[in-house]
Amino acid sequence: MKKYISILTVSLAMVSLTSCDKDTEGLTDITYYPVLEMAGPVYDQAVAGQPFADPGCTATLNGEDVTDQIEVISSLNFSSPTPGYYPVVYSVTNSDGFSATATRYVLVSDANDPVSGYYTVNTDSYRDYNGIVYFGGYPLRVVGDGTGKYAISDLLGGWYEYRAGYGTSYALTGNVSIDADGNITLIDSFLQGWGDSANDITDGKFDAATNTITWIVSYTDYPFLFKVNASKNQ
Repeated sequence: MKKYISILTVSLAMVSLTSCDKDTEGLTDITYYPVLEMAGPVYDQAVAGQPFADPGCTATLNGEDVTDQIEVISSLNFSSPTPGYYPVVYSVTNSDGFSATATRYVLVSDANDPVSGYYTVNTDSYRDYNGIVYFGGYPLRVVGDGTGKYAISDLLGGWYEYRAGYGTSYALTGNVSIDADGNITLIDSFLQGWGDSANDITDGKFDAATNTITWIVSYTDYPFLFKVNASKNQ
């Protein structure tokens, strides 16, 4: 029995060594990871139909400039962008196949669209459920498609995504229509984390004079009422 165990141990060691050799075949002893550094803002804006001047990105690998190896991946039409929200991904891969990426986000809107943009939720926003709790300071994004329809990043103003810390899956994303007088009507919505949606929006308004957007959203059957008031970033 002891002899059998010894032979088995040696055999396993040989298999282990062979496996390690195959796993590391073709790899260098030391690998250096690319380092990317974007110029300009992470959250950028562009005007539809006008060329977008990408601020660019630089890359180094073990102290060497490898900017010319950057691959840019995006559905954004840089020469003539259309309304929407686009990630621009910069990527570099080293000789061992390890990649590094950096991402810029570009919000494209029509030149005559006063609504689209990046907003900050004001601190007079609140949730009304068994008492009012005020909140604010969270980022909000409103993106028009050029037809009066707008995608809002979180109809709850960041209550679950940021305040509760649940992450992006708990943002109540929504599509609304905004007429020439600034009145807001809910089209549809969805909260991925719980698989449900808003009941309705009331008192929705965009005020062009103050660059603020407000609404009250009813959410769940309890219901929870959220008043969101946000100011457009200048």
